[in-house]
Amino acid sequence: MGVDKIKELKRFPECDGHIESILIGCRMAKVSFQTWDTRELVLIYDDVDSVKEQNSVFGDISEYTISKGEDGVFQYSFTDINDNVVLDIHARSVRIFEVGEGSDINCALFNVGYEYIGRQHLE
Repeated sequence: MGVDKIKELKRFPECDGHIESILIGCRMAKVSFQTWDTRELVLIYDDVDSVKEQNSVFGDISEYTISKGEDGVFQYSFTDINDNVVLDIHARSVRIFEVGEGSDINCALFNVGYEYIGRQHLE
């Protein structure tokens, strides 16, 4: 699946997948995620209030939950196989994109591009 075939999803299979990398920009965050069957996803969080991370990269994820908080802010949480929340993002929205099959560590981040994070551009 190439850059021209990026598909937006409503949900994704988080169980037994893993986070490959996290980029944080100005009120935005981008998470590169690989599913158990090597599909590469990028989750783009908009209007981010906070990000709390603890050993989230490359560990198996067992659950991804969304909880509605105050003032339209949602809590997006990734939980590991030991029931520890390893990544917690408070943001107004998330967009999920499938960008292809895994080939290297940051495949998903580079396929979607930097323009999603803080108006950064690769030169």
